[in-house]
Amino acid sequence: MNKFIENFVLPTEWMNSSPQKIESISFGGIKLPQNTIYLDFASSTPLDKRILEKMTPWMLGYFANSANRLHPMGELTEHALGWARTTLAKVFSVSFDEVIFTGSATESNNLFIRGLVENPHRKRNKIVYCATEHSSIIVTANTLKALSNNIQIAELPVDEYGQIIIEIAERIIDENTLCVCVMDVNNETGVRQLQLDKIRKISSDCGALLHVDASQGFARSQLIAEGVDYDSLTISSAKIYGPKGAAALILKRRKPKIKLQAQLTGGGHEFDLRSSTPNIAAIMGFTYACLYQQQETRERIKYYEFLENAFCDELNKHIQVNFYANKMQKIAGILTISFQGVNAMKLLEETKTVCASVGSACKTLQATASHVLVAMGVELENTLASFRVSFGLTNSEQEVREAAKLLAQTAHQLREKSATLL
Repeated sequence: MNKFIENFVLPTEWMNSSPQKIESISFGGIKLPQNTIYLDFASSTPLDKRILEKMTPWMLGYFANSANRLHPMGELTEHALGWARTTLAKVFSVSFDEVIFTGSATESNNLFIRGLVENPHRKRNKIVYCATEHSSIIVTANTLKALSNNIQIAELPVDEYGQIIIEIAERIIDENTLCVCVMDVNNETGVRQLQLDKIRKISSDCGALLHVDASQGFARSQLIAEGVDYDSLTISSAKIYGPKGAAALILKRRKPKIKLQAQLTGGGHEFDLRSSTPNIAAIMGFTYACLYQQQETRERIKYYEFLENAFCDELNKHIQVNFYANKMQKIAGILTISFQGVNAMKLLEETKTVCASVGSACKTLQATASHVLVAMGVELENTLASFRVSFGLTNSEQEVREAAKLLAQTAHQLREKSATLL
């Protein structure tokens, strides 16, 4: 029984037990097919109805710019922003002024890396990141290197289980390292980075900063970054049933102070690190999403485990599956799998009613092998056959089992078609 479903209002075409539905819509001739099953929650989550109710007053009535404190409307929204910042500080056990609101996890990652590199007082030149990081880390680091001969980049290699190889990390992270970027939970495989604490020690010993993208870790595990004393942390609203357009960069107060160059300049909002009119409604929604996530974490994790077990159980009845993560080293609710000899993009196109992704959603449209699986040493043919399913609070056991059957059936059909063409 899904106890979470009452908190959501979903499209009429979705196969779930939501008591309320929104009307069917279409754009550009695209309309959801009947009995659509959404299994892409690592990419994006629906808005919790409770959060929408908290956001509505700030969208409709209390819309003033919090930077204008000369009238009561502006003063009210300023206090709301202060409440949100203080509340998030308590959730993440940090100080009020260590919370920087941004528009997305990608922006938070960019603000940290670009902000460090563009600081005129910077003395170090090397950016180090794990080979399985999100593209907002990898592409940003490579872009900065391309723009300046003064910047060096280095990848931390991983083993077949997605864990950083510490012996090599000890050689790569050195006195010239500016920052080390390592996510706590991988967005494609769900692998927990068990070496994070060791990476923290190596970085700290060298005087380098540790940045953790915890977009998936906070959404799907009990400990933020496994309790590691990070220097900065990225959190996303879109992964925890909050509104899109809201995220945070947690920037710890250190001695010497971590100095970032603002990427959006203007009125000096967010401690002069991110100028623009604060999106009060989104920030309030994000804050409540964090509170609900914190309060319901254990129940949510149990439900993700239940759904994943049901999906895998059903899948194994119908087809042989390759799994790309050790169950003991991953969080529940994210799976990267493949069916031997079946192209993943073709599989998802042909299945039609199952919404899953080929690797990270940010790179789904690129017909290339997953850099995460390549880094883990997976053969090219198998990477092209791999896809990600991720479960969420609106899923039911019935629909994840149905999705497993549909994927297996389509895979068998594609194999038969391929055989007839030989």
